Amino acid sequence: MQRKRYKLNFGSRLVLLRRTLRSNPKLAAMVRSLKAPAVTQGVPLDLYQNLVASVIMACPNFERLVGFHQNHDYSFNRLFHALSTRRNLKEMHWTIEPSQFQRKRRLSNAAALLNSENPNYQEAPGDLPHQLSEDFLELHADWEHLKTLSIHCLPGATLTPVSLIPDILSRLPALENLHLSHLPFTAFNDANLLSLPPLKTLTLSHLPGVSSEGLSSFVRRPSSRSLKKLTLQHMDVDSLPTLSQILSNLTVLETLSLVQSSPPIMPPNEMIWLFPYLASPSLRKLHWDITSNQTSASRADSILARSIEANGFPSLRILRTPNDPEGIFQSLCKPMEKIETSSDKFRGLISKCTTRPSPPATPTTPNTPKTPSKSPLGLSFPMEDQLFPSKMSSNLSQARTAAQSRLEAAWQTPRFFVNVINEDGSIAEDYGIAGFIGQVGSKIQYCVMPDEGATDENGGLVDISDVLGDQGENLKVEGREGCNGRWNSYNGAIADKKERERWFHTERGRWRLVTLS
Repeated sequence: MQRKRYKLNFGSRLVLLRRTLRSNPKLAAMVRSLKAPAVTQGVPLDLYQNLVASVIMACPNFERLVGFHQNHDYSFNRLFHALSTRRNLKEMHWTIEPSQFQRKRRLSNAAALLNSENPNYQEAPGDLPHQLSEDFLELHADWEHLKTLSIHCLPGATLTPVSLIPDILSRLPALENLHLSHLPFTAFNDANLLSLPPLKTLTLSHLPGVSSEGLSSFVRRPSSRSLKKLTLQHMDVDSLPTLSQILSNLTVLETLSLVQSSPPIMPPNEMIWLFPYLASPSLRKLHWDITSNQTSASRADSILARSIEANGFPSLRILRTPNDPEGIFQSLCKPMEKIETSSDKFRGLISKCTTRPSPPATPTTPNTPKTPSKSPLGLSFPMEDQLFPSKMSSNLSQARTAAQSRLEAAWQTPRFFVNVINEDGSIAEDYGIAGFIGQVGSKIQYCVMPDEGATDENGGLVDISDVLGDQGENLKVEGREGCNGRWNSYNGAIADKKERERWFHTERGRWRLVTLS
């Protein structure tokens, strides 16, 4: 009906919404967020962006755009211009593509070929022209109420000069949540980390410019004391003293997530005399995933487990350790009757249920970064990061299966014994009962389920790929069913075909909001 009226092949609902908002300023002033429909395949993306931008411009108090993400390549874009004019904007997610200047530089740069045999070589993307940096900075000029900012760089992209991110943050006085992902060392380093303003949530993911020493210096600064949630994904924290300083200095920290391939170690000239060595009176949730420990617990695992046992974390209520080969963390938590889900048994029959493959150690030739792919619905999603390869995380499905196996093995060792004694004092029968793993008096829950919106394959944490993904709208994924409005007709008798069709609409995926961990 709407297509015939507006003679459009796409966006008829957005056009109708825009007309309604423009004709009713009071209603437009009440709009705070917009969930734009998924882009259908074959629709020009620039035209769809312009349509979404026109709806945003009709909402003077607009706060956030959800479900529709567009990459930024430093060229003029009406969508980002519209967002930059909304003074009440509360949330912004940047996915940075290489600019046209950087793409040309990569094609002409032979440094990668000359260093192709060096496995530790990382080519720095070319610096942005000064005008592009200034234009990107100006997009943040009016966001005085922005609370959440995330920046993710695709392969070959960067934010330069190195002072650009501090300049951006200085214009966001209300910022509380910051997520930085895959920024090259020319865009974010230890000095930038020390200049961060007071935050409540901080996520650092795949940032080669940040070192353990930089993290230690950061948590000692007064500006870091407001952090309640800290996520470190593949930041290669190589020192246990650094982790100890993070826990001891962040006095209001409630959630800590650490994911990396190798465990932090003790310096050879230091020794632990007393436990708990790692301690935090405020921490309530801990995600600890050291992916390299496949067969036995590392020394870092043992130190953390002994610290928990020594009451180093009195407020800890949720402990998620996807890689717990010896069950030392499971034995510290509340006993559980069952751990694995019904679907885990069927997943075990499928060999495809594996962790992410690690990148090759010594590539023979440098690969050209891929451009974002198109989903069956036309949405753009980042491809596998080749400049800073995404490192694997433990699979929670496999973690549940392993934890269930340990639990079933514990059933064979009873905790209590019942003896049935005859009148003459001889034992007639004896029973062993209540075999379990864990501590009855523990207040800690052993969590092996993913966060809301996350997947088992990502280790349970919400990643940038989850935020930029289809979020349930892609109906071509096996097992998904969309909504066509027919559920409205299930609660009563339908008089005729016309009444039944009144409830019907085009089948759409069941979208759900995903927020970063």
